[in-house]
Amino acid sequence: MERKCILMIWVCSLVLLGAKLLHGENVYSKQEANLLPLSGSRTTPFLNHMVIHKNLLYIGAVNGIFKLSFSLTVLANVSTGPQNDSALCDLPPSRDRCMHKKSLRDNVNKVLLIHEPKGERPILITCGSVFQGACETRFSNNLHVSRKYYGQLDSMTNDLPLQDVYAIAADTENGSTVAYIAPGMSGNDVMYIASTYTGTNNRLIRQNIPAISTRKLSPRDKIFSYNNIDTSPITPRASSVSIKASIRTTFLVNYVTGFTSGNFSYFVTTQPSQNKDSPNTITKLIHLCQQDQWLTSYVDLPLVCKTERGKVFNKVTSARVIQPAKILQKSMMLQPGAEEVLVATFTDDAERNSAVCLFGMGEVRRKVVANVRLCRTGNSSANGNKYIESGSECKLVDMMESDESLLCFTVMSQKFTRIAGILPVEAQPVLVYKNTTLTSIALSTTTDFTVAFLGTNYGNIKKIVINSNLSATEYDQNLQTDLTIDPRSSINKDMQLDPTNQYLFAMSDKVVAKLRVENCQRHSSCHECLSSQDPYCGWCTLENRCTVRGACSNHDVDRWANGQVGNCITIMDISPPSASASVVIKLNGSLIVHLSILKLPRMTNYSCVFALDNGPWSVPAERWSYGLTCQTPNVTNFGLLFGEAGHRDIKLSINSTETGKLFVSKNFTFYNCGAFRSCSPCTDNRWSCDWCVYENKCLFNSGNCDARGIIKYSGEGRRGPNHCPRVDRNKTEPVYIPNEKAKPITIQGFNFPEHLPGMEGYRSELHIRNPSLVVRANCDRLDSEIIRCHIPQRSYTFKTGKFQADLRIFFGNNTEVENDATQVTIYSCTKLGKGDCSYCKYMQHYEIQLDCAWCQGMCEYREFCADTRAQIWSSGDTCPPPRILSINPNNGPKMGGTRVTLTGINLGTEFKDIQNNVSIAGVPCRPIRDLYRPSQRIVCVIGASERGDKSGGVTVLNYVFNKINFHYLSPSIEKVTPAHGPKSGGSVITIKGLHLNAGNSISITINNRTCDIIGHAGQKSVICTTPASEQTGDEMIRASIDGNNIYGSLMFRYYDDPTIKSISPVRSFLSGGRNITVVGTNFTCIQRPQMFTVVASRRSKESDCYILNSTMMKCPTPHMNFHDELERLDRLRRSTQQLSAQIGFIMDNVMSVQNLSHNFPGVASSLEYFPDPQVFNFTEQGGEKEFKGEVLIIRGQGLNVAASKEDVTVMIGEKMCNVTNLVENEIYCTPPTTQPQNIQHNGVLSNSNAPQVIVKIGNREYQIGFLAYETPIPEGSMLGYILGGAAAIAFVIIIAVLLFACFYHRQKNRSKREFRKMQIQLDSLESNVRNECRQAFAELQTDMTDLTNDLDASKKPFYSFESYTFNVLFPGMLDHVILHPPMQKNGNIDRHPDIGIVHFNQLLQNKHFLLLLIRTLERQKSFSIRDKSNVASLLMILYQNNMEYATEILKTLLADLIEKSVDSRHPKLMLRRTESVVEKLLANWLSLCLYKYLVEESNFPDSAGSSLYILYKAIKVQVEKGPIDHVTCDARYSLSEDRLLRTECKLEVEMLNLNVEYEGKRFKCRVLDCDTITQAKEKMLDTIFRNFAYSQRPLASELDLELSNSGRMMLDEDNTTIKVEGWKQLNTLQHYKVLDHSEMVLTHHQNCRTMPRSPNGSVHSMGFTHRDAAPIARNENEVGTKIWHLVKQHDDCNNGGGLKMSSEIYLTRLLATKGTLKQYIDDFFEMVLKVDSSMPPVIKYLFDMMDQAAQRYNITDPDVVHTWKCNSLLLRFWVNIIKNPNFVYDIQKPSIVDSCLSVVAQTFMDSCSTSEHRLGKDSPSNKLLFAKDIPKYRKWVEKYFSDIQALQSVSDQDLNAYLAEVSRMSTGHFTKENALYELYNYVQKYNNEINESLEMDGFANAQQLPAKLGHVITAMEGPSPYMRDYV
Repeated sequence: MERKCILMIWVCSLVLLGAKLLHGENVYSKQEANLLPLSGSRTTPFLNHMVIHKNLLYIGAVNGIFKLSFSLTVLANVSTGPQNDSALCDLPPSRDRCMHKKSLRDNVNKVLLIHEPKGERPILITCGSVFQGACETRFSNNLHVSRKYYGQLDSMTNDLPLQDVYAIAADTENGSTVAYIAPGMSGNDVMYIASTYTGTNNRLIRQNIPAISTRKLSPRDKIFSYNNIDTSPITPRASSVSIKASIRTTFLVNYVTGFTSGNFSYFVTTQPSQNKDSPNTITKLIHLCQQDQWLTSYVDLPLVCKTERGKVFNKVTSARVIQPAKILQKSMMLQPGAEEVLVATFTDDAERNSAVCLFGMGEVRRKVVANVRLCRTGNSSANGNKYIESGSECKLVDMMESDESLLCFTVMSQKFTRIAGILPVEAQPVLVYKNTTLTSIALSTTTDFTVAFLGTNYGNIKKIVINSNLSATEYDQNLQTDLTIDPRSSINKDMQLDPTNQYLFAMSDKVVAKLRVENCQRHSSCHECLSSQDPYCGWCTLENRCTVRGACSNHDVDRWANGQVGNCITIMDISPPSASASVVIKLNGSLIVHLSILKLPRMTNYSCVFALDNGPWSVPAERWSYGLTCQTPNVTNFGLLFGEAGHRDIKLSINSTETGKLFVSKNFTFYNCGAFRSCSPCTDNRWSCDWCVYENKCLFNSGNCDARGIIKYSGEGRRGPNHCPRVDRNKTEPVYIPNEKAKPITIQGFNFPEHLPGMEGYRSELHIRNPSLVVRANCDRLDSEIIRCHIPQRSYTFKTGKFQADLRIFFGNNTEVENDATQVTIYSCTKLGKGDCSYCKYMQHYEIQLDCAWCQGMCEYREFCADTRAQIWSSGDTCPPPRILSINPNNGPKMGGTRVTLTGINLGTEFKDIQNNVSIAGVPCRPIRDLYRPSQRIVCVIGASERGDKSGGVTVLNYVFNKINFHYLSPSIEKVTPAHGPKSGGSVITIKGLHLNAGNSISITINNRTCDIIGHAGQKSVICTTPASEQTGDEMIRASIDGNNIYGSLMFRYYDDPTIKSISPVRSFLSGGRNITVVGTNFTCIQRPQMFTVVASRRSKESDCYILNSTMMKCPTPHMNFHDELERLDRLRRSTQQLSAQIGFIMDNVMSVQNLSHNFPGVASSLEYFPDPQVFNFTEQGGEKEFKGEVLIIRGQGLNVAASKEDVTVMIGEKMCNVTNLVENEIYCTPPTTQPQNIQHNGVLSNSNAPQVIVKIGNREYQIGFLAYETPIPEGSMLGYILGGAAAIAFVIIIAVLLFACFYHRQKNRSKREFRKMQIQLDSLESNVRNECRQAFAELQTDMTDLTNDLDASKKPFYSFESYTFNVLFPGMLDHVILHPPMQKNGNIDRHPDIGIVHFNQLLQNKHFLLLLIRTLERQKSFSIRDKSNVASLLMILYQNNMEYATEILKTLLADLIEKSVDSRHPKLMLRRTESVVEKLLANWLSLCLYKYLVEESNFPDSAGSSLYILYKAIKVQVEKGPIDHVTCDARYSLSEDRLLRTECKLEVEMLNLNVEYEGKRFKCRVLDCDTITQAKEKMLDTIFRNFAYSQRPLASELDLELSNSGRMMLDEDNTTIKVEGWKQLNTLQHYKVLDHSEMVLTHHQNCRTMPRSPNGSVHSMGFTHRDAAPIARNENEVGTKIWHLVKQHDDCNNGGGLKMSSEIYLTRLLATKGTLKQYIDDFFEMVLKVDSSMPPVIKYLFDMMDQAAQRYNITDPDVVHTWKCNSLLLRFWVNIIKNPNFVYDIQKPSIVDSCLSVVAQTFMDSCSTSEHRLGKDSPSNKLLFAKDIPKYRKWVEKYFSDIQALQSVSDQDLNAYLAEVSRMSTGHFTKENALYELYNYVQKYNNEINESLEMDGFANAQQLPAKLGHVITAMEGPSPYMRDYV
């Protein structure tokens, strides 16, 4: 029974959880689908069957039935199990007498069908695996109403030859069952059902269950009986087929599916093969005739799916039949509607590969006939009696019969019935899948296509189009990953389409899915739409979209195209394809274009739309034979710009007047020849443009041009760009023009036109850019390819000695000859030579084209030299000696290898001059040829110094230059800072040493990886950026200069990259500057961490963080400066809406911290930006506020939305105002006692003498005004008055009055200040309490959400019915005699206790005796209250399986009690206390009757049972948020004043988030640093075993807690425990210096641990449950030591200098705790006092009984009945459950939680009272705490009673049915014999009084009850001389 309740709650919980969390969630990226998980944490298959009916979905599952809407909303669900059953027992009611042991068995759904009887409501047929596979029916509109069908097994006898067995489904989880509804012989619907034999364990009941049968579906009382049955002993028969009894246990047939086709019904099976040549398992199709009432037409035949190469797929997995669509019909040559096809999925023996095969049903029936005829030829291979009971034995028959008669035997034939066919139906696969098992199939058709949806073992859906019986095509292959329903399980066979064929419903073991069969809308073009090959999709032409056929308007005409891509509508051609703008202008836009359009729909009108620059231009289109014609627009009217390209492609679209949409388009080109400015572009294009050479124009019509100069696009004459005049740069030799020298130049090219008379000749222009200058020259045309120009003499301005000038050639009227960027070089020998003889000599030798020479002491153009013989080169004179101008570098390492650059003059003419003629500091320097610049630069590599450090001059060409010195040095490295960094690199390090700037370059490596140099700091240091490393640890730093390793080596340590563990707070104002705390690891290895935020892919500026230690740093939030986002937020300034930004950090090259959401998903990395707060200026005149009190209040708006008081700074002048509190609209701060000095702000000194008040919140600063301190009245004033009075006695009275007035004024001001101060304190206190409540409630809501998200019925640790019963009946007891085996019965000749106890039990069954016994016992004075309670509990143990009898006893006793209370004239006192057996019996009765209400309904979030558990959890979570004293059990957060922690010194605690490892798994646990080790372990266990039963988790005392990094074991007491003056404080996490995010390990230990003691030295057990109470061992020195945790008894903080405060100050915490928990308390009370259909009928019955008693005794006071009902149910049951939730749930109830629950219970009790309680200051705090809420609760109670009273009365039949259900929950867990012994002890003790009562009662004497009791006593104790002799 316990398991039944658990699973019933679990099933319902899963439904609600799945429906709420995942209903409607779109999990596909491209396919519209919904998912609904229905299994929760269940690991075994859960969902079994699915059926669709009228837009509703019914799901058959393990232990439940679900009813869903098409949107996958759970509409209803019912529990069908588990059931108390045994596979060896018959069906009920005979099952109830079964002697086999029963247990809770899962009810696996085997059959799920919808039947619609004519004129009746549809019924849902379900069969399960319990009760031998029996079935039941339910109304489809009310699943909760069911009727079970168990047949007539009570009347079954073994001599009957045939029995109508109602157990029709397989009764094991894996046994197959297939059922469907189809016509029977008379045309009425019957159920065809087939099931695998499951009687392998010698279960006789399964012998009678056939393999295949047909069952009736009407009338109602005959449902599920055989459709036909004949029980005559001669020819017993039924509409069934069975496997032969001899092979039944081994020949197991697996039924896969079933269907109807024509007038026949079929089953598809896999079964053992009886052919040695076949695979072990084969697939068969069973054929049945619907007109055959005895199923004698049974024929099975093999279905073979085999490839052309012989690969056999022998196991069918699913199959469906369908009428094929047009294409498949045509390919199979079938008549429309004449024949169906069977499509089946197969797998091979290994179940790794799959295939899809197609069989025509006509062929199937032909094979059936062939097998029957084979049998009639006498072929014994087709004998049906091989494995079929009453199967045929094939014999030769000469009778000719038609095929129709062989398909259906309407007459019973014993000879030829039930044939096992051997002739197969064969087919080749249309598709084969490797490494995939196909598990299900659903079929659909469009007009042309036959579509199959295939489910796989990987939870995927595949889509195929079946083209023929040999081929199929899979489509949407690129979307396979998007069609995953449940990757963890296979798709169920019951995959179906809805009636509209628009949606596919699929199901895995745990998930139900709904998806559209198509997703046409994702295709944006016709080509894409038709290329997808989706048979549902086509292109709706005129609507220009991809749709299903029905969604396209007028789709039956020619508006909808599908199939091949060629069916898309297309503009094939536009004629003409282009138009000249000049022609269009000339025709005024009337040019007609013809559009050839393929597949243009008819019967509609169109228009042409040109997409012009100024907007679309539309013109009506006309039809022509091949499409449309339309008129072009006049381009001049639309300002069409052609640009240099000369043409514009304009989109020409066709618009449908029917839909108003553009549906097809093609580019049409307008061109303008006049846009081309030169010949080649004009003639080199596809437009009809001609170039007029002499006119220098491009024209469409060149008729007006000079015919000698026309270059045409086409036609006769010169055509194309090759005839254009142009200068050819490649043919023209390089042109050099010397400075101040006239020079003719020759230009070569092509097609230079002749000079015409009257036309100007050729000329050239040299365009010089800087300075801008144009040099013009006349030119002569020598022929068509050569032009000679005469460049005049001119003096040019040079910067470098030569430059390039662009050459342009013109002729005629400024007609430019095309030029491919020909340039000339203008130069000056003087400038190039720079007075350098060697370089001039070099140019003279190597740059001959310049014609430069050295003459007259300078470099000149050769013709300028007066005497050509003076040239150096020809005369052989040498140049002047070389000169060295610079050396770089001037130092280098002594190892050499440094490249030295020497610059100067006359440094040789060619390389051979200096090749071996350079030395530095006496060391040869090897010149580098490629870097040598004649005469000007030598680059050489210096050799090593043989004498170490030294200096010396330079020698070149044997000339020594001692003033140019080079220094050999000995560089070294000595130190690196910092010496550590992250292994991702990026750390900027400084290497220090000597001469690190020597040579050309220094390179730094770390373990042979380059450290990038970023700068030098003198000759002693170099700065570089570290490379990344693959590992952590020390690595070698080395340095080299110019390829030489230098002295020294350093170590650099790599650390793991920093990680981020938490960021808080995560709110900031837009201006930024709020310090947030970042917790992580390895921060100290970063030099300069920075923080940034990212919004919409835009990154903010970085803000510098400052590191506190390796695990913590502070970072100011960056300023949000994205203007568009700021504008959006500015509109939200009045609200608290925020802008979310992602946080990132720059930590050297550590990339992981730049994207926290990806790399640290567990970290809250989203920073919420809020609008900046508003701080209001002082409203006083001049902004000067007078300060009179002690607290300054600054008002504003949104102050604490993203800031705390630590983020706010208030400055008054030069001093700070201490901020004490911050609320949403106010800042409270305490100013300095004396007026501070005013300071300048922004360099300006204010005019006011009062100090300025400035508020800073983050980066934002507010100047709000000035604060003027109150000027005190001078102390000498009163003395002045007195002296004045002494001088003028005449004014004594006046002075006295003045003195009194002054004194009164000062006192009044002081009172005002005190009042103001008190008011501010009260406001602040109220605000703090309110904020604390709000924050605590929000935190608790978050924690409770985390707690309850995965909380379903299987996770609520409720007790079994037996444990709950024991807890309620015997509270506080851990053991009892009823839990033990029966007592030893030591009988002898005189005593027979076993017989006596049986008779005593029978005697108690006599209601009269039992009532007399109870009444007699209650009259005895020594019969205590404890005895009364014990007797009531024992009686309930005896009759918990007979609650009807217990109820009768209770009703009689309760009537007596009511009568007695009425007679006492104090009826309200009835049931107030447990003073009688009946009062305890009533409490016990209610507790047992309401168990199901508590437990089975607790899976619903809105139930009392669930609310009770959540209330307990909420209290426990809340109280554990604050410190709890381990010794006194007092807590900071409590509802009980007695348990309020009063730490008179301020106790600062810190929440720690620890990473705890337990049994190889890691958990995140939250503890407090002030927790003892035991408390910490308890919290860790609470996290690890969340929602587990407390008894199933280890004890804290069984575990050791260690710090993982040190391995140190932590204990409550050890040798480090602090002991002061006889007091020993328990160790806490703070004692062991445990930090946030520490790594901890929980391990099981072997040694015993000690526990804390009470202050007197004894072992202390307070605060521990009985599971934790373990004593600890102590030595003699510790005797008398007092233990404390947070508070010592009589603790006084004054010793520590603290301020002792009144304990009442802590009462505000009661308010805070109450405010936090109030919602949960309200929810629980509301659920308890809610009247709905789930309320047990016993409550209504009990209350009606009380109402009737009040009427019977004429009680008119409504308070009396109100009190009775409260005392009976609310106080006697619910208060007990509230105080003791551990009666219902297997949980721990700590003392602090117990005290809080007691307050809740007391509040509930007060709510039941009808009298008003006056509350005062002396009233208990718990009554004051809920004083405002109790009136509301009272109204709830009154409404509860009135709602119950309004319900329909409960009949005795309904009550007894409910009581019977309660009785069945008893499983015989308790030993009733021992309970009888316990009761007998009372009989033995009071036997005389009981006998007297019996003898005095006439009815008892009439029933001989005294004698019967005497027999019991005699049997129990033996004969006694003092007892009567009973005969």
